[in-house]
Amino acid sequence: MPTLSQSPLRRATCAAVLLAQLTGCQTWRPRSGSIDQQVGAGLPHARLTLRDGSELALRDVTVHADSVIGYSEDTGVRRARSVADVVSIEQRQTSGLRTGGVVLLGAAVALAALIVVAIVAATPNWTAAPSPAASAH
Repeated sequence: MPTLSQSPLRRATCAAVLLAQLTGCQTWRPRSGSIDQQVGAGLPHARLTLRDGSELALRDVTVHADSVIGYSEDTGVRRARSVADVVSIEQRQTSGLRTGGVVLLGAAVALAALIVVAIVAATPNWTAAPSPAASAH
């Protein structure tokens, strides 16, 4: 019988907590300054808000004096928009607060799972058939 430290549940829980820490929670945050001040900036991921209210998510973004160029997150197709059409540029960043919340939640779930496993392991086997009574002779 595997010990508590070798149980598949414990390994799965540890893996889930580690994955939550590695991926983190990301959020879109506006870039400071006007679009004109961002000329020359290169961004791995950006979301443009356009004058018509639509949003465009791009990767490998470069801001030029007359346009913002990148590749669509959805299709990978190269997209270019005139700076005059862009209201704001947001950059994807890791949120420390959200990541911390996910890590704490993952740790709480792992602790609860370990408590349940410990309780189950410590309780007697309730489903066992009773021992046959000694017959009187």
